[in-house]
Amino acid sequence: MSHFTSTKPFFILTGVPNARGFVYSANTVGADVDCSEDYVFTEYDTESELADAVDALIGQVGWYWECDNRIPYPPNPNEWSYTDCVYPDE
Repeated sequence: MSHFTSTKPFFILTGVPNARGFVYSANTVGADVDCSEDYVFTEYDTESELADAVDALIGQVGWYWECDNRIPYPPNPNEWSYTDCVYPDE
């Protein structure tokens, strides 16, 4: 088991045995990160880099940026509103 404490905000993507085959998240400064040696994870400095990787795994450009697929704020360090995303004209 690998364990460390985040010293910077970053995005994480790891393969796991679930329906999609992976999970993704955002880590904040000071968050404890535990990772089994069975699952290798990749860190991304920007949400755009993570989005590109997730879209490639899904096989659909722009999938990550859909309202239901994007990491919510917080823990996403990039402020955005789910409500404004779903109802942009209100």
